[in-house]
Amino acid sequence: MTTRIALLGGRPSVLRSAAELGCEVTMLAKPGMYDPEAARRWCAEVIDVDLGDQQAVLEAGRALQNRLPVARFFSPAELGLVTAARLNEEFSLGGNSLHSVTLLKDKSAMRRHLEGTGLSPVRFAVVRGADELAGFLTGIGGPGIVKPLDYGGSRDVHKVEGPGRAAEVWARVEAAGRDRMLVEEFLTGHEVSVEGFSADGRHTVVAVTDKLLGTGFVEAGHSVPARVDERTREEIAELTVRLLDAVGLVEGPSHTEIMITPDGLRIIESHNRAGGDNIPELVRLAYGVDLVRAAVAVPLGIEPWKDEVPAPIGGAAIRFLTAEPGVVGEVHLPDDGLEGVTLGVKAKPGMVIPPVTWSADRVCGEVIAVGRDAEEAVARAEAAAARILIRTGPAA
Repeated sequence: MTTRIALLGGRPSVLRSAAELGCEVTMLAKPGMYDPEAARRWCAEVIDVDLGDQQAVLEAGRALQNRLPVARFFSPAELGLVTAARLNEEFSLGGNSLHSVTLLKDKSAMRRHLEGTGLSPVRFAVVRGADELAGFLTGIGGPGIVKPLDYGGSRDVHKVEGPGRAAEVWARVEAAGRDRMLVEEFLTGHEVSVEGFSADGRHTVVAVTDKLLGTGFVEAGHSVPARVDERTREEIAELTVRLLDAVGLVEGPSHTEIMITPDGLRIIESHNRAGGDNIPELVRLAYGVDLVRAAVAVPLGIEPWKDEVPAPIGGAAIRFLTAEPGVVGEVHLPDDGLEGVTLGVKAKPGMVIPPVTWSADRVCGEVIAVGRDAEEAVARAEAAAARILIRTGPAA
C-alpha cells in the first residue's frame, strides 16, 4: 500500500528520497522556490502556496487532508516547520508537538525556556529600540549580537560593540522593517553544529560539524567530523541531548549550534530539521548515514533508526565560492588535480552577483571534497576553490 505524505517545500534530495521510499508525495510550495524538474519527476501533485503565508498553508493542508488524506506533513524548510507541526497536531498524525517546534523556532522563547532549566546560561533580552539595546549592552558590560526572533540563514544579524553603537545598529534593524529583536551577549570561541536524529524520544548525535565564517556571520564552509577532542565531543553530545529533552523533541533530524567558549559550552540555537548548506551530504559522505532519507523513513516506520552511529569512514568538507559583486563576465574551472572533489559551480556569464548579506546571497556555488579525514577534505576543497576564477564587472 502506498503511503501518502505532504512536503512543505522540498529540496530535490528530499523529494527523491521520499519517492524512493515508495511514498506518494504532494508538495506545497510557491513557484520559483523549488526545482520544477524534480517536482515533475518525484511528486504526484504540487499545490501552489507561499510557505511564508501560514494561514494559506494551513487552509491548503486542511483541504488536502479532507480530499486525499496523508500520513504525515513534513517540512524540510525552515518556513514550514511550525505549520507542519500544527497540521500534524490538528489531524492527530503524530510527530513533534507544536509546543516543541515553536520553542525551537522562536529564539527568545527557547532562551527563556533554557533559562528556566538552568541549561547553558546566556544573557539575553528582547529589545524594541536603540535605548533598550543600549541599556542591555551597558548592563552586560560587553558586546552583544542582535538577531531576529524567528529567522535563519544569518539574515539581519549584527554585532554591537557597545552602547555607543546601538543607534547605528538599530537604524539598520528598522531599515530591514523590524521593530523587535533578540539581543544576546556575544559569545567567543570555536563554533560547531551538532547533527542529531531522534526516534521515540531517544536522541543520537550523528556528527559534530566545524563551521567557517565568512562575511559577517554568513558561513563560508563546513567540515565533518569536527576537529575537537573526544572529551569535548562527549560534552557536546551530552549538552545536545539535554537540550532536545528540555524542549521535548521526539523524532526526526535536529541541527544545534554550540559555541565552545573559555567558560564552557553554550547553546546558540537549535532547529528540528537537518542542517542547511549541504551538511546532510557531508554527513552521508563521512559517516554513511543518510539523514535526508531517515527524516521521512523513520517517522513513517518504513525503516528503523539505529541509536549507534558508525565511526566516520573519512572526512568531508564544503567551501562556498565567492566573487566580487557585479555581473559575471567569465568563469574558469580547473580540469585536473580534483581528486575527491565535486564542483557545484553555479556562476555563469551574465549572472548578477550580489553582496553577501545572508546565506541566500551565496549564488556562485560550492566545492565539496572528501578525504581520509576532515583535514584532508578541507585542504582539497580550499585548493579547488582557489583555482576557480569568477570574473565580474559593473552592471551595464
